Amino acid sequence: MDPVPTFIPGENCWKQSSIARGGVALSGQGYFRAFREAVRSARKEVVLLAWDLCETVEMIRDPEDDDGYPSKLSDFLLAILEERSELTIHILLWDFSVIYAAEREWLPFTNLGQSKHPRLKLVTDNKLPTGASHHQKLLVVDGALAMCGGLDIAAWRWDSPSHKAADPRRKDPKDKPYQPYHDLQMVVSGPAAQTLRELANNRWERATGHKLPPLEKEESEPVWPESVPVAFEDNDVAFALTYAKYQSSPAIHQIEASYLEMIRCAEQSIYIENQYLSSQVIVDALCERLREDNGPEIILILTRKVAWAAESTMGIVRNRLLEKLREADQFDRFRCYYPSAGEGEEATQIYVHAKLMIVDHRILTHGSANLSNRSMRVDSELNLILLEAEAGLFPQKLEEQLLATHLDCETSEVGEALGANGRLIPTIDQLNGSGTNRLEPLKTACANKIERQMADSKLLDPDEPLSPVHHVWEALEAQGELYWKDKRSSSILKTIKIIGWILVLIVAGLAIAQLWDSALGQEEATSLFTSLQDHPAALPLVLLLFIAGGVIAVPINLLLIATALTFGSWVAIGCGFIGCMISGALSFGMGHYLGKPLVRRIIGERLDTIIESLRNRGVGSMVVIRVLPVAPFGLINLVAGVSGLRFRIFMLGSALGMLPGVVAVVLATTYFKRAVQEPAWDHWLPFILLAALIIGLAVWVRKRFAS
Repeated sequence: MDPVPTFIPGENCWKQSSIARGGVALSGQGYFRAFREAVRSARKEVVLLAWDLCETVEMIRDPEDDDGYPSKLSDFLLAILEERSELTIHILLWDFSVIYAAEREWLPFTNLGQSKHPRLKLVTDNKLPTGASHHQKLLVVDGALAMCGGLDIAAWRWDSPSHKAADPRRKDPKDKPYQPYHDLQMVVSGPAAQTLRELANNRWERATGHKLPPLEKEESEPVWPESVPVAFEDNDVAFALTYAKYQSSPAIHQIEASYLEMIRCAEQSIYIENQYLSSQVIVDALCERLREDNGPEIILILTRKVAWAAESTMGIVRNRLLEKLREADQFDRFRCYYPSAGEGEEATQIYVHAKLMIVDHRILTHGSANLSNRSMRVDSELNLILLEAEAGLFPQKLEEQLLATHLDCETSEVGEALGANGRLIPTIDQLNGSGTNRLEPLKTACANKIERQMADSKLLDPDEPLSPVHHVWEALEAQGELYWKDKRSSSILKTIKIIGWILVLIVAGLAIAQLWDSALGQEEATSLFTSLQDHPAALPLVLLLFIAGGVIAVPINLLLIATALTFGSWVAIGCGFIGCMISGALSFGMGHYLGKPLVRRIIGERLDTIIESLRNRGVGSMVVIRVLPVAPFGLINLVAGVSGLRFRIFMLGSALGMLPGVVAVVLATTYFKRAVQEPAWDHWLPFILLAALIIGLAVWVRKRFAS
């Protein structure tokens, strides 16, 4: 094993540079203080790239941090601009999805955006694929000093380095307390800051079409923030990026590649702090090292419980990947913890927002990237990589500082224990539990087989910029603007229609949740219908599942078979046929009223092809399309609504095309069930004849109409 990782620009890093001076702000409080010191020292330019910003966040929570300027971010920046006549501030803020509205200021930078200050340039950046986000967090001052990491100047980022369970200063702009919050931000000067200014310039040009104004080279040294101790000098650094493919810009997956290179080279230890763990590629690499006889010990420090939406998606994936890591840990070299603060009723998790890995106490990567598929493949991310020649220098000292924070002890105690034990795991065991802050084992696992199937599917954390929620919302938003401009319908009628569609989506959503829990296999579907057998509203519930299944493109045959096995032929034929017709009408209406923006987002480039196959069709042609579909049932219904096909023709053709198929599937299922339960030739013969008839008709229709 080669202990020295190799970083090659264009492969596992973007560029290499050097840091004149470097340090780290070890908390939100530290970053807020350093941010203000850096901006106050700016002469010509401040450039800020952000995922989130909160203009009303109080940056000063301690008398020691009071610098005489306004505490709120927006007031502070405007005051600095008034004071410095040659200073310009450029802010590039991700034009966020509504999915994150609960986590961000609803109208970001209203005060700054309306200030019309001639030297404040605020741009919301949406130049990225749908479903991706601009997640880079970067401050560059005069092209000479830079700060990057996982922290934004946002509502829930401030916390002191001690992460106390109860801290009256830790409140959001609405004066509501929040949990302890752990993150850090790197501070660098010299050529590295110039390189990061180049990155900021590239992002600005991509968002606006214009480059940042050129900077004159300053002869004097940049003003180093007093609150950040200089931890190292004259060090080489590499910067790694993630970008999804966008227009003519290629995909960049350098952060993932750099992680894999560092994991490959680890000899003694891999220490990780991260908000999420959902990257299968990274976990596979860690598992491979755990299976080795003399591989490194691996310590993961994660958040125990994230926000509800992430917990039901990323949390499930994390649990599955932790199961795999435990299975691979054949030599007892793996530990996963979450940090906790306080005791008794005050005890609470410390929210881990850091994105850091230290290998062999000497190689460090830190930045904005989570250990998730999104951060490795989809979102825009920025990480720096610092390589020391030997252990005992900055990466190890930072590792000891972080452990001291989590274990509520002195940094020197961690260093002494690590020196005596030689390994991180016994060091943590020795010091854990002696203070009010500690590291608790994270023992979460998947609740059942269904959660494991969901986690393994990558659906919960896609590694491509394809998010149905983002697609559908943006399509609805775009179509809504056109809908309200339509003068043909009254406002009352439009409102009634919108309420109707909302109710349809709510009902379908409830049924989708039920279908999702069943994992949609034939065995699970049958079990789901069996559980409804004794319910007083069994038939309406079965009908509702057919309707919802048709809307979300669940295979109708799967539901027909499950119903026939559970409720019998007549219920299956009746509920199946009626449910298919209702879901078809609903999907047709959604396509008709919501239009191409929604349907194109769901289907993609196949939309035009399918529309051509439906346009100007008669009843006979619609029957053939139902027997020999060019796309799944639910998608045909949506596209039919967009294509201009008349509703009467659609429904009549669908009824004539669907009914024989529904009857055939149900009868085949019924005969097969009877033949299995009572194996006799007079039971098997009807099933065989019916199956042969169905196959023969399908072959004939394909040959006759597939030209």
